[in-house]
Amino acid sequence: MRIGEKIKKFRVAQGLSQKQLAIMSGMSEPAVRNYELGNRTPSFQQLERLAFALKLSPYALADPCLENRHGVMQALFSMEDDFGLRPVEVDGQVMLCIDRQKKNPAPGSPEDDLRDWYGVAVELAKGAISQEEYDEWRYSYPRVKAEREKAARGELERRREKEQDEQE
Repeated sequence: MRIGEKIKKFRVAQGLSQKQLAIMSGMSEPAVRNYELGNRTPSFQQLERLAFALKLSPYALADPCLENRHGVMQALFSMEDDFGLRPVEVDGQVMLCIDRQKKNPAPGSPEDDLRDWYGVAVELAKGAISQEEYDEWRYSYPRVKAEREKAARGELERRREKEQDEQE
């Protein structure tokens, strides 16, 4: 979700108009409108003012910054909203899981993506692939996944053709 969409989401959730938020944050109404529409991007100082008015952390409005733990947490919260990611405790260890009941707006499933990642990580741990191959998979994801699926489909088609030829 973009910054402007987040501003609008939290503003609307609190029952505020753009004008009310502008007054509360010491900004002009057109500035708030332009931020929400994505026509302009607020500086971090402006985000702080908006966040204070909305009683939020500025990290809740900002694009996720994965270079600090607060930004990472906001990214996880966003993933909770969008994909049903949630913390669970298993044998005394806190882990993240995907709620299968959550309806995802995008095609595919984050759980499927995590299973793909897990499968490749297991291949690495078993020595079936090298660290370089693992890194290639990670840094080019999902391209490498798509190429592997295409190759697998091609192999399946070749097997089917071969079976049909043998039956004739």
